[in-house]
Amino acid sequence: MIAHPSLRKMVFSSLLFVGACGLRAQDSAAAAKDSPIVALPVYTVTDARDLPLPESWRHAEIPGFEILSNASDKETKRLIADFQLFNQAIGVVWPALIGRSPTPVSLILCGRGGKFDAFVPKAANAGPAQGMASLFLRNNERSAIIVDLQAREIGLAGLDLAFNPSGVENNGSIEVDTYKQLYREYVHSLLARTTPRMGAWLEEGLAQLLMGMKFSPTLIEFAKLEDPNTVSIGQANAAAINAVGGSDGESVPALTAAADDRDFNAALQRTRLMSFPELFAVKHDDPIARNSIGSKWAKQSTAFVHMCLYQTGQKFQKGFVTFITRTVKEPVTEALFKECFGIGYNAMLLEVRSYLDFTNYKSLGWSSKKGEGLTESGPLVLREATESEVGRIKGEAMLLANLTDSARTTLITPYTRGERDPRLLAALGLYERGANNPDRAKKFLEAAAAAKVVRPLAYLELARLRYQAALAAPGGPDAQFTSAQTADIVAPLLVARLQPPPMPETYELIGDTYARSVDQPKPDIMGMLVEGVNLNPKRFALVYRTALLCIRLGDFKDASALIEHGLRYAPAGVPQTRFAELKASLPPAVPGDAKAPPAAPTKS
Repeated sequence: MIAHPSLRKMVFSSLLFVGACGLRAQDSAAAAKDSPIVALPVYTVTDARDLPLPESWRHAEIPGFEILSNASDKETKRLIADFQLFNQAIGVVWPALIGRSPTPVSLILCGRGGKFDAFVPKAANAGPAQGMASLFLRNNERSAIIVDLQAREIGLAGLDLAFNPSGVENNGSIEVDTYKQLYREYVHSLLARTTPRMGAWLEEGLAQLLMGMKFSPTLIEFAKLEDPNTVSIGQANAAAINAVGGSDGESVPALTAAADDRDFNAALQRTRLMSFPELFAVKHDDPIARNSIGSKWAKQSTAFVHMCLYQTGQKFQKGFVTFITRTVKEPVTEALFKECFGIGYNAMLLEVRSYLDFTNYKSLGWSSKKGEGLTESGPLVLREATESEVGRIKGEAMLLANLTDSARTTLITPYTRGERDPRLLAALGLYERGANNPDRAKKFLEAAAAAKVVRPLAYLELARLRYQAALAAPGGPDAQFTSAQTADIVAPLLVARLQPPPMPETYELIGDTYARSVDQPKPDIMGMLVEGVNLNPKRFALVYRTALLCIRLGDFKDASALIEHGLRYAPAGVPQTRFAELKASLPPAVPGDAKAPPAAPTKS
C-alpha cells in the first residue's frame, strides 16, 4: 500500500492539490547545476552581411506579459496603463475569464518602421484591404499579441460593410482604434484558454462586446451601443468646414474624414446579412476571423450575441445558453438550432434584422463606492531591449505565425553575435526540437536548464529527449529503465511542474517513466500524479497510468476510484475498453469505500 492515507480523497477533491508533496524547485534544479558542460551548436553564416542589423526596441514586463515596443516611451506607457485598467474592468464584468490558467503572453507594439507586416501569417492574406491592424497568435504553451500602432486608418476598398449610415462623405478609409484592437486580441487570448474552445463566431461576438466596454477608475458601462445617427468628431468637423465653404464664395475642395468603425446596430443597417451556416462555418484561423475591421462577419456575430444576451425580455437567452453548451460536443446543425431556440435559421435572421432596426436592450453598469474602484497602475519601467530579447520575442512570434524561415533568422542572429541568455538558449532548443534536430536541441536545452531558465516546455522537451535516449539504450525499447535513467528523465520534470503555465504532459511523462522503471514510485511521486489528475481530470491517459501504478503498488482502493472516474467520463471505444480491462484485473473484493461514486470532473 502507498504510505499516503489521504490519496483517494485527493483524486476527486474540489480543491486542487498543488505543491504539497514534491521536491522544491531548488532541489530538483540541483541536478541541472551539477550536469556536465555541453558544447553549444554553431550556426554557419557565410558572411556577416547575411545577418540583419540590430534593431532598437524597448522592453518591459508586467504580470503575465513581456512587452517589446518600438513606439515612443510616452505612447507605450499610455497604452499599457490603459490596458491594465481594461484588464481590471474585465475582472469586474467577467471575473472567471481573468481567473483562468495563465499562459505567458508576448506583447509586441509596432510603432514605426512598418514592423507589423513581418508577423502576418501568409495564410491570412492580410493587407490594407483586409482590415488588419492586430494579431493574436498562440500554441498550447504561449501566445503573442502584435498591434500595429501605425495603422490609424485602413482603406475601405475590399471591406464588406457600408460604414456611412449617416450619409456623411468619407475619404475612402476607416478609422482604426489601436487601443480597442489590443483589447480585442487580449480577450481572444483569454477565451482561447477555454477547453474545448468556443466557436469562432462566439469568441468574436464576446470579444467585440468587451472591447467596446466603456471604463474609468470609477465607472464601467458594458453592452451599451452607440446612437446609429451620430458621426465621428473628424467627420463632423469636415462637414462643418464644408458648410462654411471658401471666403468670398470661393470654391474649395470638399473635406472628408475617415469613416467610423461603427457598432453593429449602425454598421449593419444597409447591409445584407450573412446566413447562419455562413456565420457558423468560419474557423478561428480563417482570414475572415483574423481581420475584424470592416468585417460583416464580426459585426453580425456581435449582433447575434448581444441580442441573445441583452435584448429586453431576454426571450432567446435560455436557448442561447443551451445552444452554446450543446455545440461544444455536437456539430452545429439547423435541427440542433431549432431544438434550442424553437425557430430555424431564416426566422432567426429576421429576428436579427428586426433587432438592428429596433434595438431594445438593457445594458449593464457599475459605479464604484467612495474609496473603491479601479486603480491606476504604477509607472511602466522601460529600458533598451537586448539583442537577445529582440531576437527571441520576435522570432517566437514568427514561429507562432508559421513564418519558419524568418523565425530562424531572427532567433539565430543574436546567438551568432555571441548572446547566451538562457531564455534565448531555451527558445533555440525548442526551435531545433520542432525542426527535428534532436542532437542540437538537446545541447541548447541542457545549457538552458543548467542556467535555471524559467520555461517549463524547455524542461519537458529535455525530459522527452532523455526518455527517447533511454528507449534507444542497449536492451531495446522493452527493457526497464534503470534507477539512473529514471532520475535523469524525472529531474527536469520536477522543475517544469513548478513553473507556469501548468502542463499536463509533465505529469503524463512522469507516469510513463515510472511505468517503465525498475523503481517503484514513492509517495511524493504518486502525490504529484494525483495532483496532475486533479488539474487535468479529462486527460484520461494520465488517469489510466496513475491507476496502473496504484495497482503495481497494491493500492487497489485508489486504483478503483481512478478507474471508475475513467469509466464514467472517458470517451467510448478504446479508452473505455482499457479502463474496463483494468477494472477486471482488480481483486474480486475491494474493501472500504472504493465503489463510492466519484465526484464530477473539474471543468477546465
